[in-house]
Amino acid sequence: MSRQEVDELIRRVGVTKAGIERKVAAILFTYRCSIACRHCLFGCAASRPDVVMDAERCVRYLGQLFDLGRVVHIAGGEAMLYWNTLKEVLVSAEQCGVMPHFVETNCSFAGDDALVCERFTFLKDHGLMGILLSCDPYHQEFVPPENFLRARRIGREVFGPENVWEPSASDDEVREFPRIVNDEQRLAEYVCARPPTFTGTAAQKLAPLVEPKPLKEVVYETTADGTRRPVVCAKELNADSIWEVHIDPYDNIQTNCGLIFGKADRTPLADVMKQLPRVNFIVQMLAEEGPMALAELARAKHGFAIPTHARQKCELCYWTRRVLHKHYPEMVGPAEIYA
Repeated sequence: MSRQEVDELIRRVGVTKAGIERKVAAILFTYRCSIACRHCLFGCAASRPDVVMDAERCVRYLGQLFDLGRVVHIAGGEAMLYWNTLKEVLVSAEQCGVMPHFVETNCSFAGDDALVCERFTFLKDHGLMGILLSCDPYHQEFVPPENFLRARRIGREVFGPENVWEPSASDDEVREFPRIVNDEQRLAEYVCARPPTFTGTAAQKLAPLVEPKPLKEVVYETTADGTRRPVVCAKELNADSIWEVHIDPYDNIQTNCGLIFGKADRTPLADVMKQLPRVNFIVQMLAEEGPMALAELARAKHGFAIPTHARQKCELCYWTRRVLHKHYPEMVGPAEIYA
């Protein structure tokens, strides 16, 4: 699908529905964040290096993202931390015809109506079609619910409700989120009912709240004919079915989270995607043989102690990749995700 066709789809159905239909591609503007959510797949936090993608590279890479026929956005970390740089990016993107469809924010900046109106109006006036507003108990551990509610109300006014990508939570439910995350029993119940992908911070801070299973129940599956086979990641690492593709401030082409497919400053994104899953031996092994094969390789070559239990195949993969990152940083990284 061409850029023009994606734009037309958004005009017909809105950013949220179009993003779900076409999947998404993003500039990962920075790994720094104003908060440190327990469920963060990327390990973002204020303590991360003060690294942000400059405007020239950002505009160049936006053009590459549009070649995928996906809905394109700028994410983080928290992009609003670098508002002046973000403004520079969007002015240049508008001039070059590569304006992203939306920007993602955790609403930590949204402390008063005037500031939210100013920023959202700037985004809309320069051609942005929508906004994504993060909201859940993990975000609301740090961001006052009223910040999100303010951003949602003004975002709907500026962009239209169909172009505000946000959870379908009532105002009262949003105000209840801090109570959930600050009550360990309620938090454990919430995590068990809606488990995130256990990578990054989530693997370290939330996985212990979920009862693990014997590893064989997580990394093997039984087919209809009774055959037992390894669980593989073919769908997650297929160019057409992969949910999200990023280019980060280190020029890494990667996906959720911490698998590097290539370098955008060396090989165009579209060319890298055509090579999936054979971009490197780690990605290929996960797609064709699964996380257990990668864990066995890490044990044989680098002394990885394979756990006896896990909650998800992604959790096993993450702990395996934390070991492999030290040896293959060009394939498993960047360091922020494995901190």
